[in-house]
Amino acid sequence: MQFLHNKNVFALLLSQSFQSLAGVLVTIVLMVRIYQMTDSVFLAGLILSFMSFASIAASFCVSPVLRILGFKKVLAGANLLRAVFIILMAYSVTHHGQAFFWITLLFVFCFSFAGAFFQPARFALLPIIVPKKQYVKANGVISLSNQLFLTAGWGLGGLLTYAVPFELVVGAAICLFVLSGASISVLHVNEEEAAGTAETASVRSIWKDLMIIPIVRDITVMDMLEALAGSVWSSAILLAFTAAVLHETEVWWGMFNASYFIGAIVGSVIAIRFSSFFERNMGYAIMFSSLVMSALTLLFSFSPVPFLCALACAAMGPFYQVRDICQETMLQEVIPEQKRIGIMAAKNAILTPWSGVTYSIMGLVADAAGAKIAFIAAAALYIMTFLIALAQPRLVHYRRENRVQ
Repeated sequence: MQFLHNKNVFALLLSQSFQSLAGVLVTIVLMVRIYQMTDSVFLAGLILSFMSFASIAASFCVSPVLRILGFKKVLAGANLLRAVFIILMAYSVTHHGQAFFWITLLFVFCFSFAGAFFQPARFALLPIIVPKKQYVKANGVISLSNQLFLTAGWGLGGLLTYAVPFELVVGAAICLFVLSGASISVLHVNEEEAAGTAETASVRSIWKDLMIIPIVRDITVMDMLEALAGSVWSSAILLAFTAAVLHETEVWWGMFNASYFIGAIVGSVIAIRFSSFFERNMGYAIMFSSLVMSALTLLFSFSPVPFLCALACAAMGPFYQVRDICQETMLQEVIPEQKRIGIMAAKNAILTPWSGVTYSIMGLVADAAGAKIAFIAAAALYIMTFLIALAQPRLVHYRRENRVQ
């Protein structure tokens, strides 16, 4: 893995890892704190809603801000700003009263607004600091690191919230964001070259490009369908399936979650190890993964044996990760360089709020027809993404020479 000796890659990887872990810790500690203070699931859920609103708002100014201020200043500054907003949130959330609650949500909005710059910028920077032949491997390594830190964050976050004082968890998150910003500060990139990836066209033009570049449009639609399908794996629906269909305890519910994350980590390792194969067959990998995920979801929904369900969860992880890595690599290649940031910010602005809506949709399906029907519906949605890919020859038979100029 020679490209990891590239200081720029290592700095970007380190920065993302620190900020991913810190972001999860902040989300968990705030939601738990507000729930403890208000005893309201709805009010605790507003944290995620305001984070989504911030991502949408940020999508309209990511490109001009990065173009004017430069990548390093924005990314390092955004992490430091998030550390400041954590301090403000920690102060306001410890005070009772409706006014302080809304002030906390305002700080949550600002915190997420600053964080919304990272992913589009990272997406645009990677092709600049990594040779094209190493895109799949680099995306795989970053995905693997992200999965490990997210797993650690969600796995330890709840425990830390109850076992460690609130102030210490907040302090740890602040330190992680400072370290993330410091990692970006050692990044060496040609700012003029990087600024060329920040689209100067209007917001309307960026959204139009999202719809008219065929592969970008198709992958966005597939992502929306797969987000709806993937929402059945949310904790609430999975718990209902475990209790009502399998008649098992929360122990198996935890094992299903753990099995998937282990599979996702294995998937990233597979993508790294066989990167040259996936580089030649990205379209087929995306299409085949959707088909297999549909089959595994059906296996999960009809299996009466918890152990087989856990195996299905573990087997789904690699296919999901391989598909995700191939999709990201393909997008980096087909989106014109100067439009990468704008288009990815617009794509995130669609998918972020949509992901929140999908939980409500599948929750209603599970309440009305049962958790098992919700999983069968998810399998049908995965089949739809398979059919969309199958119907688009330019996606299935994608070759690197197809890159849009």
